Amino acid sequence: MLRREFLQTAASGAAVALIPCVGRAQEAFPSRPMKLVVPYSAGGPTDVVGRRYAEKVGEMLGQPVIVENRTGAGGTIGSNAVAKAAPDGYTLLFGSSSSHVTSPLMLRQPPYDPLKDFTLINIGVLPLVLVVRTGLPAQNFTDFMNLLHANPGKYTFGSGGVGSINHLAGELLKMRAGVDALHVPFQGTNPAQVALMAGQIDFLFDTVASAMPQQQAGRLKIIATLSERRSASAPDIPTTIESGIPDSSVVTVNFLAMPSTVPARVVTRLVDATKKVMADPTMLDALTKMGIEPIANTDPVSSAQFVASEISRWAPIVKATGVSI
Repeated sequence: MLRREFLQTAASGAAVALIPCVGRAQEAFPSRPMKLVVPYSAGGPTDVVGRRYAEKVGEMLGQPVIVENRTGAGGTIGSNAVAKAAPDGYTLLFGSSSSHVTSPLMLRQPPYDPLKDFTLINIGVLPLVLVVRTGLPAQNFTDFMNLLHANPGKYTFGSGGVGSINHLAGELLKMRAGVDALHVPFQGTNPAQVALMAGQIDFLFDTVASAMPQQQAGRLKIIATLSERRSASAPDIPTTIESGIPDSSVVTVNFLAMPSTVPARVVTRLVDATKKVMADPTMLDALTKMGIEPIANTDPVSSAQFVASEISRWAPIVKATGVSI
């Protein structure tokens, strides 16, 4: 009799002990602060957008989202930290498709797969523009192409460093247009822009938000947009495609990412919150001022398709140019 009562009591205790475990497994997400890793330095365009996103999504989710900058190796250090983080949705990545796709292609042993190891939610697209020094004898893109064709290897273009998106944009244009120019890497895009305005280099691939104020001040000229259609921030600037250079668009997409094994219910929660953030008028206004065009389909499926297409597109370019980091 005592034995049966003991077993019944023990079984009841075990059942009670299991209740908190079940509760924890199904607890509402998020129930504590979250971390958003930006794999670039503070103050850059992706960092600025990421911080604005963190503020807004934190309000939507009812938990603070703390931004952490983890730089190095073309963004792969911060991205790898998130890929290896606990797959619970509390450690997220706010990145840029340009380095997320191309940096692993330039590493001998990439620490992660940019597609298979992440679930991504694309947020906004930022096209690059082609800018030239004011003294360059080219009033438009056609003049510019004629100049390069007539003087192979004479003119120089700057970038934020070897393997950066504005470096690869130059290599892509050279291949697509059949021209030659000398690449001059700098420690960041801002120093490259300063060199351009000083006449030390001839052209540069930059963002609309960065280049437009300088053009308005007469310090440089924007002569083309590297996107499939004209930028809403610069509707008067023709694209390189409409100017006769096929498959020459170069855009960078800001995205939210997490380990690919994060539970579906958490992914859904983050997708829904992101859609609300992107519908917020103040967020839309901030993106527009930075030249970023919001993406309507903020879902993991279309985001993965975009990354896959970018990998297929850039892999042969990286291989052909022999760029490595």
